[in-house]
Amino acid sequence: MNTINGVVVGYDGSDAGVRALDWAAAEAGARGVPLTVVHVWELNVGSSMGMPVVDLRTVAQETLENGVGHLRETAPDLEVKPVLERGTPAARLIEAGSHADLIVVGSRGWGGFTGLMLGSVGAHLAAHAPCPVVVVRGEPEPEPAPEQGPARVVVGVDGSPGSRAALALAFTEADAHGAPLTVLVAWEDARPDDLPPLVDAEGLREAAETRLEQLLIPGRERHPAVDVRTQVVEGAPREVLMRASSGARLLVVGSRGLGGVRGLLLGSVGHALVHHALCPVAIFHAHERAAGT
Repeated sequence: MNTINGVVVGYDGSDAGVRALDWAAAEAGARGVPLTVVHVWELNVGSSMGMPVVDLRTVAQETLENGVGHLRETAPDLEVKPVLERGTPAARLIEAGSHADLIVVGSRGWGGFTGLMLGSVGAHLAAHAPCPVVVVRGEPEPEPAPEQGPARVVVGVDGSPGSRAALALAFTEADAHGAPLTVLVAWEDARPDDLPPLVDAEGLREAAETRLEQLLIPGRERHPAVDVRTQVVEGAPREVLMRASSGARLLVVGSRGLGGVRGLLLGSVGHALVHHALCPVAIFHAHERAAGT
């Protein structure tokens, strides 16, 4: 597979795949980069075959062409590159994303992407993708009224390397779309008995707010036009972030977390967001290329 830059989207012809296609097209357009549409077909040698391999490839090619045709109508000015691959969907998408800015997939699929993000393919992508992965889920939001401006970007942070990488991505997203950025810290409700002697709960909260402002400095310097709104919210991280996802364009989280969002993505919080968030979810690893940008 040749080197692919810009945004990569995994497309399978399903309704969820079309939503991922549209979201990825809007993202590529905002970033001013090409969009590569990848369709992967896989021959399962362990099952009875209903058609020859050549026919399977023909069906896959038609599926890919339909997706590209959809984009020609909805995003005629966008540079679109179709890629047809045979193999394991997760492996081929990871390969395609080795030099890309972003990989976009639907929350469900059929054919080559059956169970994407709900089974082994999605888990593998989330754990091993070399760039951020966006899972397009939730129902399509109506376009906001002009006076309301674009839908916000939301990011959950806790100071861990993963969340700092997520924060950098969230600033980039908000800047690209001219959207406000909401930065959330989920502050678990601490009872007095839960705290060591001489520890002031309010003092801890103020320290968290101060630390949050420090974490925002690099992003503010790189993206001064972004309208940043911070919230330190009491509550379980999954519930706080789930509520915040309503009406958002994108919810960004790190692949690992500490403190209030421990185990984000690879633990129960991230699992809940990928399955139940009300908007697309971006998953970012601390080791990824953009983490230091």
